[in-house]
Amino acid sequence: MEFKNGENNNFAPGGDGNDYTPPKTSPVDNTSGEYRYVPPQQPNPGQGSAQQQGGAQNGAPGGTQQQNYYNPTGTYTGQAYTGQTYAAQTEPPKPKKPKKKISKSVIAIIVVVAVCIACAVGGIVYGLRNGNSGSTDTTNPSAGGATVQSSDDSPETDDSGNLTTVGVVSKVMDSCVGITVYSNQSQGNSLYDYFYSNENTASSEPVVSGQGSGVLMYEDTDRGLTYILTCAHVIKDGTKFTVTANDGTEYDATMVGYDEQTDIGVLSMQATGLQIAEFGDSGDIQIGEDIIAIGNPGGLEYANSVTKGIVSGLDRPVSSDIGYDNLCIQVDAAINPGNSGGALFNMQGQVIGINSSKIAATDYEGIGFAIPSNTAVENANSIIQNGYVAGRAQIGIQYVALSNFSNANSIVSALNDLGFEDAEGTIVIDSVNSDSDLADQDIRQYDMIVAADDKVLTSTDVLTSVLSDKKPGDTIKLTVARIENNQIDTFEVSCVLGESKGNSQN
Repeated sequence: MEFKNGENNNFAPGGDGNDYTPPKTSPVDNTSGEYRYVPPQQPNPGQGSAQQQGGAQNGAPGGTQQQNYYNPTGTYTGQAYTGQTYAAQTEPPKPKKPKKKISKSVIAIIVVVAVCIACAVGGIVYGLRNGNSGSTDTTNPSAGGATVQSSDDSPETDDSGNLTTVGVVSKVMDSCVGITVYSNQSQGNSLYDYFYSNENTASSEPVVSGQGSGVLMYEDTDRGLTYILTCAHVIKDGTKFTVTANDGTEYDATMVGYDEQTDIGVLSMQATGLQIAEFGDSGDIQIGEDIIAIGNPGGLEYANSVTKGIVSGLDRPVSSDIGYDNLCIQVDAAINPGNSGGALFNMQGQVIGINSSKIAATDYEGIGFAIPSNTAVENANSIIQNGYVAGRAQIGIQYVALSNFSNANSIVSALNDLGFEDAEGTIVIDSVNSDSDLADQDIRQYDMIVAADDKVLTSTDVLTSVLSDKKPGDTIKLTVARIENNQIDTFEVSCVLGESKGNSQN
């Protein structure tokens, strides 16, 4: 249901709506994929923003940036401790004892003992070098000098029979791949066009725009396809893709789909017979257990680099590009640009997460995040089957955050007087989708949703939480506030939720 400009514009600051910030024109799911998200207005010089353009890099002490799209809740002002140093205290010199003369007989005994020791050591060395050589290889320079010995192969299991790091890597490496992303770029047709024409055309040949990581997740033998699991932010802007296997073989790949809400993306390629990864239950992860991350930090130049660490935390809320909080695994293994989409393995060689982001700053070290495997597999399977993540409920509206308006504080204060305390997460309706249940109800442009199922929107996360517990076809009760003649009135409406296909379709 579209609205004409100026309709119910008593809400707009100054009464004419000039301070109103229009929403994005592209459909982007917010929170649980139920409505479009509109970022805050560009801050004035010197002011920060909760979510900056270009990938949600969150300000924090020392210029903290969370690479890719995550944004941890809260900040920590850490201070590095520099221990004091102290000069070593020296003891005063001890008095020298008078020298004693050594007899000739003592000297003779010392010489005999030294010769015996030298012979014994020489015999041992000779035996080691010329005896049993089954476990070592020795390079023996013809001109003499140092020798280099190769050690035994590192064991793949420990004394308890569990896989070692070497064992895990040996088991899983062939299921890890690199992803090269190509995209079209605008360019002038000629040097003359570049300087004198405003008309640019898209490049006929896509150029490399990024590289990331992925893991082979599923083989469809009937269709001759292998599916690759990665991150949405790795592939979402691409028009062409190649996948590089561990042996260096390159495959052309096609986008199946992606879900920005959980940052999961899926590619497919015409290939079978490859090593498919084994996925573990991320619900069984314990804090402190060892993990291994494999990916391509810096791109394919460092393909399938292995880093090791531990699980530092669980259920860490980190925010996606579209404002949805995902509960992620926190690890201290090194995760760098290019690792995104790569697998996080447990010591059984099972994928328990998809590496997605880290906090990058001088004040922070070893804080990376991975999407739990249970979330990744469920959503990836839905994308393969449906082209989107099925089963998500939506109201079916486009909205603007109340905080985008210059008179937001006065409106929040007025709502507080009406009993809606701290309703700072209030959203302002811009339009209603034609297939929404609200389209047939008395909902107008600039109406405000201040509560959902009697829960005041102290933040937009409240609505996210309410919707995440519902399915398409369920009913939600919305408390709506409307400004007319400089007065705020509230009323309630019931809305039957529809299914959101969001922005997860390719």
